[in-house]
Formats: sequence, C-alpha cells, structure tokens
Amino acid sequence: MNLAIISEEFGEQIAAITAGTRYEISSESDNDVPVMEARIRNTMYCLWKDATSKELVKYLRRSAEQYFLELYDFSYGVTSYDEDVSITKGTEHLALMIVAEKENRKRQIERLERAYERFNSIMDSLPSHDVDVLQTYFIERKKVDYELLRGVVKKYLKFIEAYYDTDTEAAEQRSKEITNDIEGPAPKIKSIPIQQLEKNKERALKQLNSLFK
Repeated sequence: MNLAIISEEFGEQIAAITAGTRYEISSESDNDVPVMEARIRNTMYCLWKDATSKELVKYLRRSAEQYFLELYDFSYGVTSYDEDVSITKGTEHLALMIVAEKENRKRQIERLERAYERFNSIMDSLPSHDVDVLQTYFIERKKVDYELLRGVVKKYLKFIEAYYDTDTEAAEQRSKEITNDIEGPAPKIKSIPIQQLEKNKERALKQLNSLFK
C-alpha cells in the first residue's frame, strides 16, 4: 500500500458516489472542475489520506520485521567484485544502508501517526451528526450520498483547509531550516573604505598600462 494506491482508491470512490449526479466528471469531458468543487475534492483527498494513515502504520509495522530480516540476510551474502575494495567495506556499506532505511521507516510511521492525529483532531472539533457522515465515508469506507458528504465538507471547508495550510507552512519552514543548516547563512560582505577602492583602481590602471609598454 502506498500513496499511488491510496490516490487510485480515492478516485474510484469519488467516481462511484458522483456517478449519475451533476457532480460527475467524465475523463472524456473538456470542462474544467469548478474552483469550489476542486477545493472540496482536494480537502476530501487530504481527509482520505489522513484517515488511511492508521492502516498504513499497521502495515509498515507488520512488514518491517520481515523487510529488515531480508536486508540482513542479503548483507551476509554480499561479495565484492572490486579488487581494491574489501568484502568488509561492502558489508559495512550495507549496514549503514540498513540503519538509514530503519530511520526512514521510523520517520514514515511518525509522519503517518501525526496525520491520523490530525484527522481525529478535526473530527473532535465538529458536531457529532456531521462527524457521523465523515466517519462513515472516510473510516468505514461506506458509500454515502455525495450531496450530503459534499455539504458537510463545504460547511467546514475553511476550517479544515486551515489544518492543512498550517501543516504546509510548517513543512516549508522546516525545509528552510534544513537548507540553512546545509548551506549556512549568507556570507557577510566586508565593507571596503572608499580610499582603499581608489588605491585598488589606481593599481589596476598601472598594471593595465604596463601591458602596452
């Protein structure tokens, strides 16, 4: 299970519940999706991903043990075809790769757990009768009337979008911080006195004139 599969499932679900309604969008149609409808469906997709996060966490944890066991088994059987590189170095490289992969898997799980917490936070903030509609569709994966689902999402659209806008801003800020850590702050340009600039100019002219003597 990955993001591509989740996206495909969401597309199939939306196609199923909008079939025969005025919101049905055919792949053969040249009409653009109205702005409001695009916002609503994008928010639905965000909720769909967050609601799926819990199952993804379970899947990653179930598969992790077998996955890393296979990596370790592979590392024991590795051989080197470069005479200048020892087998030990090759094994050490694989060991580092496994450590990095474990850390990556840990970050994936933590990110998914935060996504599911975000979904629950949104649900906890809404009236119970509207939450029932959202839970039926996003958690229980049952077919609901699209007009009803769309109406609930539209009613709280700005409120829900704010959750994801904040998350995007936080991600951008983290990206800037990481970039700054890697590249460092912009170097400070030391100011040069005007007198020194004039001397440098005179020296450069003298050197240039000497070339034509």
